[in-house]
Order: sequence, then structure tokens, then C-alpha cells
Amino acid sequence: MRDYLNSNEKNQFMVLQSIVQMMDGLRNSGVDGPKISSMLEDWTKRDNMTKTEHKNLKTSETYLRKFLASVYERLNPKEQEAIKKKLMKFDFKLIDDYTLKQINRDIADKINNAVVPRQQFYDWSSEIMEVKCKGCKKDWQTCQLHQVFDNNLVPESGFDCKNCKYAYE
Repeated sequence: MRDYLNSNEKNQFMVLQSIVQMMDGLRNSGVDGPKISSMLEDWTKRDNMTKTEHKNLKTSETYLRKFLASVYERLNPKEQEAIKKKLMKFDFKLIDDYTLKQINRDIADKINNAVVPRQQFYDWSSEIMEVKCKGCKKDWQTCQLHQVFDNNLVPESGFDCKNCKYAYE
């Protein structure tokens, strides 16, 4: 038996641990929420849970806790500490398909497109121009850098070189 978890196992462990924390009323967007004990009472009081369902939910909670404690105890102390730290930053939410698609689109956009503050982009552009555009004789139509500068509204060099508005001497 290993004394560590691979990343997939760690994520699964974290999901189950989060469920236990929800059962304890600790995971509700930072606000203490209902505990499983109050849920069991409320559902039973409203006659929305059979005795068998009540027993099954309590049993599943007990065995989930036993499983998590057993796995955690066999891990080495370094792995336990890593899981504790990661769990503090870990959460999962139920979201609809539309929201999930939006999140995935935003992530894909951030992977495909770097976003930097405008002044920082201008500063980097100046450094690139110092290397690539100073003394450049290339035709602007064949220059990929020209297209990037033009698309991102980088100010022209002001030297009025015939080959490119970003070239300078």
C-alpha cells in the first residue's frame, strides 16, 4: 500500500473530504451551513424520509468518515500536510451546463490569449522594437510583428520610414 496519493486520487479524496465538511456544516460559500444532523431531523419532521433512508444516509456518513480517516492515517506526514493545505483552498460547486461552458470558454481564452496591462505591453513593445525595428529594412507587409503592433494600437515610431511605420534609425 502506497503512503501517497497521485493527483487524481488526491482530487477524489478532496471531493469526499469536502462532502464530509458539508455534512459538518463547514462548506457553504464561507458561511456555516446546515449539518447533516439538522437535515436528517428536518426531512424526518416533514415526513420526507423513511427510516431506511435515514439509516442509509447515517451509515453512508459513518463509512465515508471511516474511509477518509483510514486513508489519511496511512499517508506519510508530508503527504498529510500537503492534503491539509490543499483542502483549505479546495472547493467544488454544482453548476449548470451553461455556466460550465462559460468557465471553460474563459479558461480556453486565457490559455490562447495573454492579457497584460496596457502600459506593461507598451514597455515590452518598446524593448522588442529596440531589437527588431531599429534599423529594420523589411517590408511591413511581411512582418508578423507589424501586425501584432497594429492590432494592439502600439504607437508608431514617428520616424516615417518608407518600409514600416514602426521602423526607425
